[in-house]
Amino acid sequence: MKFRIDKIPKNEEDLNEIQREVEEEEHEHHHHHEHNEEEILTELYMSLQGLEGRVTELEKSNDDCKKEISRLYKILSKLVIVTMSENKDERIKNLKEIISLLE
Repeated sequence: MKFRIDKIPKNEEDLNEIQREVEEEEHEHHHHHEHNEEEILTELYMSLQGLEGRVTELEKSNDDCKKEISRLYKILSKLVIVTMSENKDERIKNLKEIISLLE
């Protein structure tokens, strides 16, 4: 805050004028500070909304990855059964299941 006193107060009127100038400076400073707070809050709110959108997007992506990993494990388990099975019908059945999982 800047204090500017051009003259030494000699009476009550001079003191009132100085007080008025100081109060005006304080009011302008306070108003400017409030405006900056509003801008910061708006920016923070927008950033928060962006982060919430990104979190939602990542959660969906995470769920999709979990489903794909589960599908891959099913395919691998069927492949193990196919390679270990001596029964031709069992192998064919599991190979068809693998094909359906891949589609």
